[in-house]
Amino acid sequence: MPKLAVIHHRHEDWVAALSEAEPRLEIRGWHPRDAIEADSAWLADTEALFTWRFPEGFLKKMPRLRWIQNSGAGVDHLVQHPEIAPEILITRADGQFGLWMARYVCGHLLAEAQRLEECSIAQRQARWEGKLLPEDLTGQSALVVGFGRIGRQIGRALRELGLEVHGFVRSGRADEEFPLHGIAELAQHLPKARLLVLCAPLTDETRGMVDARLLAHGHAGLTLINVGRGDQVVVPDLLEALDSNHLGHAVLDVFSSEPLAETSPLWAHPKVTITPHHSGPSTPKAMIPDLLENLRRYAEGLLPRDLVDRGRGY
Repeated sequence: MPKLAVIHHRHEDWVAALSEAEPRLEIRGWHPRDAIEADSAWLADTEALFTWRFPEGFLKKMPRLRWIQNSGAGVDHLVQHPEIAPEILITRADGQFGLWMARYVCGHLLAEAQRLEECSIAQRQARWEGKLLPEDLTGQSALVVGFGRIGRQIGRALRELGLEVHGFVRSGRADEEFPLHGIAELAQHLPKARLLVLCAPLTDETRGMVDARLLAHGHAGLTLINVGRGDQVVVPDLLEALDSNHLGHAVLDVFSSEPLAETSPLWAHPKVTITPHHSGPSTPKAMIPDLLENLRRYAEGLLPRDLVDRGRGY
């Protein structure tokens, strides 16, 4: 019976869900903090690993490893990992992240548009503020950087709210639903944008793309929402843009280092909203449908499909 190791902080939930999904696999799991002490004999002939992060040196326990299934969408931490040999196959899964992240993006945008914070302040003061009208989002421009399954779902949701959605990808191409531009064109669209959403994978091209040079094209009415990767934003440049009114609000769900350090100036900035990387939770219910085909293929001795392209980074 083929073996699958699970190294995850919610390993018990994942072992149960994966075992139910594909009973032809022998599956055992450990929390990352216990992984170095995991059963070496069992791991020695295990060829597959389900994980997000594993401790340094752990892969020495798995000399026959040939497939890593990431427990999320972003794989930059695996693609760049020095312990993962080039011949080891990597697959990713985004489950229902598109729906989760679309709700997240729309929720934060609508909170601004409906002026909910101002309504809350007025309520606490028992003050009827009849002139507190919502913002009309109709026809306003939303720029979505990264337009795979997740970005497209976000784009569709924003379109339903009445916004004009533009997608940004590595190089522009024709699309039946949305205008798709190359990332290099982002700056020229920013002056008229109401919303900038980051949901792209972290690559050499997207690392640090939101910097002073790009934000110089922004304005006080622009909101940035980052559900992609923290390293796509240059934090000092972001703070400077907020202070100089080249950006009105930043909603950040991802950071270069997590948890975000208590000393980070982002916590106290009045124009920053911080959330704990919860825009797209990795739950078995949402992700098992994405994993099922490759679980079955592994059980049958076949190679997984939809492999990560390490050269592209996703």
